[in-house]
Amino acid sequence: MKDFDIKVSWSTSNVLTWIIFLISIGLLIANTVTMYTLYNVIETMWLEIVQVKETNSGLYQFIEEHRDDFN
Repeated sequence: MKDFDIKVSWSTSNVLTWIIFLISIGLLIANTVTMYTLYNVIETMWLEIVQVKETNSGLYQFIEEHRDDFN
């Protein structure tokens, strides 16, 4: 009976180890996908910021050139 207890104990430990390992791999994949998605969002936001900056610069130059027209 002692031999049976040792085998069951090893089997339970092995299953738990694999479950923890698979959960860890799943979390690693989920985090990698999330990081890639965030990178794309940040890249898109940066392009929009640059576009707004260029628009504001152009608008400022237009206002400076036509300052007298607005008074």
